[in-house]
Amino acid sequence: MSRDRRPMLAAAGALALAGTVGGCGLIGQPQNKSAELSEWFTVTSPVFRDGGDLPPRYGCRTYSGGQDGKTPPLRWSAPAGTKSIAIVMDDPDASGGARVHWVIAGIDGTVNEIVEGARLDRTVEGLTTGNEKAGYVPPCPPKGERHRYRFTIYALDEPAPFRNGAELKDSLPAIAEHTVGRGRITGNFGGEQAR
Repeated sequence: MSRDRRPMLAAAGALALAGTVGGCGLIGQPQNKSAELSEWFTVTSPVFRDGGDLPPRYGCRTYSGGQDGKTPPLRWSAPAGTKSIAIVMDDPDASGGARVHWVIAGIDGTVNEIVEGARLDRTVEGLTTGNEKAGYVPPCPPKGERHRYRFTIYALDEPAPFRNGAELKDSLPAIAEHTVGRGRITGNFGGEQAR
């Protein structure tokens, strides 16, 4: 790819990724079919299937069995040559638009899974929607509501592209600029599970 095209593709990718905060774009199907942004790969979990229910232990304590902060195990098949992995988890069903619950980057490109409740060394985490500290925010929809939680894995062409504690306006475009492939799994949470 020519160096002249890269800034335009990066800008388009940044806009698509930043659209997550407003509830559109990024985590849906690619708007642009370029090889740079359309390489999709498989993401699975041993504890829920795509479109299925997240087990209660991955939710907040408002829900019976909720264990604040416990991430589900995830597995993926990123393309060869991936330098690092980033994960963005969001809730597209939140009132007022999508809410980002987790932004982490700097996972080594040779890693193809995280375990339940993972604490990952040498990674960086960005701020989430409405929070002043970085880290994972578990699913916690209002009582009686059922929301989708999308875990999107990004294969990046360089190590962590943002600093620890970066705001969404900085972390999401940085991820988009360096994305060479992505995959997604969605789990449902809420409804009748609340106490």
